[in-house]
Amino acid sequence: MTKLTRTGLTGLAILLSGAAIAADPRGIALPPAPELPALYSWTGFHAGLQGGYGWGSDRVRIGGAFAALGFRADADGAFGGAHAGFDYQLGGIVLGIEGDVEALDSRGRFDGLGLSARVGRDWQGSARARLGLAFDRLMVYGTGGLAFTEYERRVFAPGGLSERLTSARTGWTIGAGVNFALTDHLILGAEYRYADFGRNRFTSSGAFPGLTGAQELTSHSARASIAYKF
Repeated sequence: MTKLTRTGLTGLAILLSGAAIAADPRGIALPPAPELPALYSWTGFHAGLQGGYGWGSDRVRIGGAFAALGFRADADGAFGGAHAGFDYQLGGIVLGIEGDVEALDSRGRFDGLGLSARVGRDWQGSARARLGLAFDRLMVYGTGGLAFTEYERRVFAPGGLSERLTSARTGWTIGAGVNFALTDHLILGAEYRYADFGRNRFTSSGAFPGLTGAQELTSHSARASIAYKF
């Protein structure tokens, strides 16, 4: 066998060996694929602070033995408070519950012929369910449930007569918002909410015998929040 023939056969063997390896890629050790970062989990308890501004329509009607009068008081004012809740994530769906309580300064007044009135609220709260859609660290949600507040009404008449009436009220609220997980524990939020406390009737029991009235309050609110997820 000549040297040229041996060289040709050796080259052919090398080519056949390479083709066999290419046909069977299992014989080649590929580098491991990089791990994808884990998606953020919204499951867990959270608590935080919020603040914002509310506006609405507070309609009051007073009648009975006194001349009937009605007025609309602004229910505008800033508020601030605290909230806490729990979320549970199922795939891209987030189910949750949340409660809050807020201090506010909502005041309105009316000055008529022979009779004046003041209405106000110092606090409000809610207990709500939440349904969200998660996009990793961003979640959009809807919320709804019960709303609570307390009215204070003051009625004044010439001669120094006055009376203070208070009553707690339960209504309903609904809204929508967005949360963003800035870190694994720090969550920022923004939310809009509407609340309706229905018609609340009241009757004087002291300085103004026979005085009756009704109050209807609906309100809108926008709030920003910051919370810690445990």
